[in-house]
Amino acid sequence: MGQFSKKWEDLQFYDNFIFCKVMKNKNLCKQMLEILLGIKVHDIDYIQSEHPLDDYYQTRGIRMDVYVEGNDKIYNLEMQTGDYDDLLLRSRYYLSASDISCTPRRTKFKDLKETYIIFICKDDPFGESIPLYTETKSFKEVPEYIIKDKTHKLFYNTSAYAKAETKEVRDVMEFIYKLKANSDFTKQLEDSVTLAKADYMFKDEYMYFADILEDEKEEARAIGLAEGRAKGLVEGRSEGHTIGLAEGREEGRAEGRKEGHITGRNEKALEDALMAVTKYNIKPETAAADFNVSLEDLKKALGK
Repeated sequence: MGQFSKKWEDLQFYDNFIFCKVMKNKNLCKQMLEILLGIKVHDIDYIQSEHPLDDYYQTRGIRMDVYVEGNDKIYNLEMQTGDYDDLLLRSRYYLSASDISCTPRRTKFKDLKETYIIFICKDDPFGESIPLYTETKSFKEVPEYIIKDKTHKLFYNTSAYAKAETKEVRDVMEFIYKLKANSDFTKQLEDSVTLAKADYMFKDEYMYFADILEDEKEEARAIGLAEGRAKGLVEGRSEGHTIGLAEGREEGRAEGRKEGHITGRNEKALEDALMAVTKYNIKPETAAADFNVSLEDLKKALGK
């Protein structure tokens, strides 16, 4: 189900539209990052929801749910409620796009910003029933050597909230998964969701995109129906031609038998067999047998 497919009244914090609106609150976003990452976020210089990264017209553009810059660090928060198949590849692309987008010309490599790609998944993305999957990199030959390239990829499985290491993380994950607020912070999130859903401008924005989505669906249905009819017409004609050809062959055989074309040397039978090969692409061997003519005579008539 797409993010604009639900009724406005049914939207929750884990729905992309509401999540983006709530996380635009700098204070709430800062607390969310500190809880999930276990670090101190001193300040947020820039925050944007549905942040577009499409610097080059020939490359694939993306929209990050919540994009944050602060203290020479970049944070990308993504809420994911399904479609986990390509999650690792998405995280790879998001990281690459972020590097290219926010790195000015002539930047030294040592000055690349530390970057966090954080996917908050409502369900288990990798099937191991653990609350957090943290990607680490090392050399195959020296597995104990951890590569420190200032990048971090984390994938939270909120369905395993009960196994989270700290109460703060557990409370946030439980709120996302069960919509149950057990802490001051999650109650702030709950209140912020209520305020967002009470904002008529947010509702109008959501309904606008929902209407566009519905129009696109209707257009797709109409195109699909037209294509289906056209394909069905072509298939029907093809099927009719095949049936007609089979019936014609059967009638031809019956006529041939009635007219006494038994010896296979009758001129009319040979003409019919020749037409079957040249006009209807019947194999000479089949035509010769069907019209009871000599295969040798038929091939001579075909010039073979």
